[in-house]
Amino acid sequence: MQTLVFWEPAGLSLDRANPYAALLARALEAQGVRSVAGFRQNLTKDWLRANRDSFDVLHLHWPWGLYYGADLEETTRNCAAMMDALFYARSLGYKVVWTMHNVYPHDSTTRDLDHLARLGITACASAVIVHCNYARQLLAKHFHRTERVFLAPHGHFCDAYPNTVSPREARAKFGFEDHHFVYHFFGNVRSNKGVDQLLESFLALPGDDLRFLFAARICTDYSARIVERARNADPRIVLRESKFYANEDLQWFFNAADVSVFPFTDILTSGTAITSLSFHCPVVVPAIGCLPELIDSTVGATYDPAAPGALGQALEDARRLNRDALRPGIEQRLRELSWDGIARTTLEAYHA
Repeated sequence: MQTLVFWEPAGLSLDRANPYAALLARALEAQGVRSVAGFRQNLTKDWLRANRDSFDVLHLHWPWGLYYGADLEETTRNCAAMMDALFYARSLGYKVVWTMHNVYPHDSTTRDLDHLARLGITACASAVIVHCNYARQLLAKHFHRTERVFLAPHGHFCDAYPNTVSPREARAKFGFEDHHFVYHFFGNVRSNKGVDQLLESFLALPGDDLRFLFAARICTDYSARIVERARNADPRIVLRESKFYANEDLQWFFNAADVSVFPFTDILTSGTAITSLSFHCPVVVPAIGCLPELIDSTVGATYDPAAPGALGQALEDARRLNRDALRPGIEQRLRELSWDGIARTTLEAYHA
């Protein structure tokens, strides 16, 4: 079986893209499936017709990347072309599978069009993959899809990133001493990440022994403003900023921390939270989306984001988390996020 996988512009790369698709492709290869990176130019009737004997499945991950344009007119035109191609592919006998990583794209300004696109995709798809039971409910509520829906969790990233630096080495790199308790945020600073609230809540915490390791990935003017605010806000904040972090960089941040904090305001599944677990670093997150099915007291903590002062209290409570004590629970969770099991479920979806 050969699958055309629509992932990111960098394709199925462990180094230049989110490693999810590359790790899944590697696990599927052991199941007899060859995965090939797909791009917009593959979704034309001519291409689909010419390659019908070469590919069995079109696997979509981030549909927005296949149709967004410079303006609404171009985006609408691209979306119509995408849907026309997908339904044509089904008429030729291709399977179409969508993994619903999120309900709607976070950066889009065309929500009505995004909704129509996903209604079309779910109507066209031979199968849909979701990462948790809550996502299954959203799929039914928003897109009316209840049949041939497969649950496969988001896999771990233990094999994606180097992890040879010890916590002692990592902490020394940033000037942290044994008595310091280190909160950590890593990733793109976007409006749905709640970083502004995290900064506010941390600044309100008393304690000279507290540190906030802020590894910011700057991707927009918004993120640049948040980083600038953090730059001189508090000497307890250790700021690192970049537009790109190499794979080998991540171990320094996650191994230096006592706990990672990701106070999302809008999220379904978090690859960053799973990245933290992959470095055996506990996680504090709001109880939204798929997160309550991923994070519990054996690997970190959740909080109710609607409760007044909840994030600040969660930060205070997190000081009682012990990274070493939680390691067995995190290792058990990582076993549950094995790519072998995810590949088997994905193959079931391909055959649906």
